[in-house]
Amino acid sequence: MTQLFSVQYFEENLRQHIKMYEGKASKVDAMNSYYRSVVSTLVHDQLTKNAEVLKRIQNLDEAYNNVKAEK
Repeated sequence: MTQLFSVQYFEENLRQHIKMYEGKASKVDAMNSYYRSVVSTLVHDQLTKNAEVLKRIQNLDEAYNNVKAEK
């Protein structure tokens, strides 16, 4: 199991989301859907400190770029 909210965690979730929408949406559309959902949740999470939210968003962004670059 990967560390919660790590780059690897987000990469795995992005890949799962792509598989879930296979045949229904493009890879980028599926990734964008997941990305928007996570960012929206993090932005509205009032219990998390700002530095932690920023690190989670940075990890999500790195994971998004890594998975997007995969063929």
